[in-house]
Amino acid sequence: MQAHPDQQIILDLRKGEFGVLDRIYKEHAPVILRWVIKNNGQAADAQDVFQEAIIALHQKANDPKFVLTCPLGGLLFSICRNKWLNQLRKKNKEAEVRLQEEEKYKDDNSTVSVLEAVEEEEIRQKRLDNTFQELSELCQKLLRLLISGISSAEAAERLGMTDANTVYRRKNACVGRWRTLYQAQN
Repeated sequence: MQAHPDQQIILDLRKGEFGVLDRIYKEHAPVILRWVIKNNGQAADAQDVFQEAIIALHQKANDPKFVLTCPLGGLLFSICRNKWLNQLRKKNKEAEVRLQEEEKYKDDNSTVSVLEAVEEEEIRQKRLDNTFQELSELCQKLLRLLISGISSAEAAERLGMTDANTVYRRKNACVGRWRTLYQAQN
């Protein structure tokens, strides 16, 4: 198959000309944002999915054998759609598990089971708090800002980061580190 004219963008990424990423964000992120929101998501979900798609695109661009044979927007949309649908499937499975857990407690009317559940939740919360304290000061500040509802752009400004995209990358790294610390305590 013949390379699509958007192959030049892939070549620019391959050369390390990351200024092209701004253009990709401006042209394609709004489409993904609208689609994710229309399909049971939030703006933050769309931004996360788009960031993951950019990472996947960058990985493809670094493969010298990769040739773009369709419009870049179509490729990004397909990646984002697949990632978002996978997340929705995962959320549905989690919802099913939560319902099953609730059913366990509905069937057992003993006070002991409820107390055990409360104790387990307190232990889990304490582990979350302890592992949060093990994160770097920057991660703690960033996550607290984002949890408080501050926009990514404002968080970037307050923390001296270049832009909202840096905030999303850093947030994902911080959450990943927190998850690793939490799982290590199991």
